Amino acid sequence: MPELAEVELARRIWAQAEGQRVTKVTTNPKARIFRDLPAPALQSLVGQLMEGSHHHGKRMYFTFNTSTYLEVHLGMSGKVYRAEHDYAPQKHDHLILTLENCSLILNDYRMFGRVMMHEGTPPWELLPPDPLSRKFTLSLVKEIVAKRPKKVLKGALLDQSLFPGVGNWMADEICWRLQSHPAAPLGSIPPENLYKEVKAVCKGAIKYVADKNESALAKPQALGFSAGGYVAEVPPKNWLFQHRWKAGGSCPKCKSPLERDTIATRTTAWCEHCQK
Repeated sequence: MPELAEVELARRIWAQAEGQRVTKVTTNPKARIFRDLPAPALQSLVGQLMEGSHHHGKRMYFTFNTSTYLEVHLGMSGKVYRAEHDYAPQKHDHLILTLENCSLILNDYRMFGRVMMHEGTPPWELLPPDPLSRKFTLSLVKEIVAKRPKKVLKGALLDQSLFPGVGNWMADEICWRLQSHPAAPLGSIPPENLYKEVKAVCKGAIKYVADKNESALAKPQALGFSAGGYVAEVPPKNWLFQHRWKAGGSCPKCKSPLERDTIATRTTAWCEHCQK
């Protein structure tokens, strides 16, 4: 599933349409992405001005001039892209927002994604603090650790009510930087270290996954965003990222072979030498 920085990159694709009005909304009412919102409700966006956008964890929000917020989750297979104004719907295109100069498309062949709408208060203000926000503080992390000392480290990192936006590869990266085994109890991790590495990995992910790939968004995307092989730039080789996917991959720090197993229901990679 797309993680914090991947979702931010996806947000930037649609954000290029900010300042335009919606002229038409095309939906597939039978698509499961509308399980929390009847597809016809989206017709209320016609005539509205897209004023801004925001990402929070694994969620994207697009703000319209009537204090309406369109929330988009990509799920496992969702992708968003921008196309020409006269774009013709393709298979698995479940939502198309036609604006004055372009079309914004949400395509999801497995339909694990989700679309919702909110009114009034910005919905992200009601969610747990994003690790990139000022509200994500050392005091908050101390509280998280104190309340869940026996929780498995990786399971805690994947909990979206605690660390919004952190997914599988980012959790492995944080554990590796902490030099802690992913199955270690959360209470064994100094909160100061946990806070530092969560912030560092989240900021680094934005830098390497979002910022360094933003130039590719200048033109309409034929393939658009999809999790996995959609970026040219990735985190550097001194991150675990480039090694954890490879069969026989080794630790970028000590060069020992990486171990792999299922921890907190997810495939996990770690260095047995560095992460006791």
